[in-house]
Amino acid sequence: MRMLLPQARDITVAEAYDVSSRRRVGGRPWIAMCMISSADGALTLDGKAEALGNATDRAAFLHLHRSTDAVLVGAATVRAGDVYSPLAAGRNLYVASGSGDLGAHGASLHAAANTHVVSGDVTDFVTEIVGDTCLLEGGAVLNGQMLAAGLVDEVFLTVAPRFVSDDATRIAFGPPASRDTWSLTQLCVDAEGFLFARYQRQLG
Repeated sequence: MRMLLPQARDITVAEAYDVSSRRRVGGRPWIAMCMISSADGALTLDGKAEALGNATDRAAFLHLHRSTDAVLVGAATVRAGDVYSPLAAGRNLYVASGSGDLGAHGASLHAAANTHVVSGDVTDFVTEIVGDTCLLEGGAVLNGQMLAAGLVDEVFLTVAPRFVSDDATRIAFGPPASRDTWSLTQLCVDAEGFLFARYQRQLG
């Protein structure tokens, strides 16, 4: 991919999506959200987020999914996806669920000591997450709750060069979040015209 900001140069996915310098903040991990949307704001194409993406977006997501200390995701996203299996030792998966239903992979996930089902107020259970970095992987309702609570520090957003229209959900839904602007710290593009933006919440 090609970095456009802060300086023009070729860059690898691993460099563009590096979070190794991030550390815990306020008694919780540094929380980064990774999502994709169409150019007109849709979260899915024909009901599937992966249908919006391409190989670069997939590589970017998997790099973060495999390199952060923890992953936080809603149970509906776990049930709908094919990514979720027990994480490697030393890393932790947190699934926000009121029922504990984790779908087709539920038995193996529940059997893993490093899978944790959490529920209740997001401001409470984020303090249970161990490690310096946590990747927030949706869905839209959990994203909305986390943004509204001011618990997202960084957003990795892929913008697909597609216009979906229809009634597709946005990447976040729920209570209003802060109207403060975020800093665009990095912007990349790949050969297919997908944009890869990195935003950081402005503190203070």
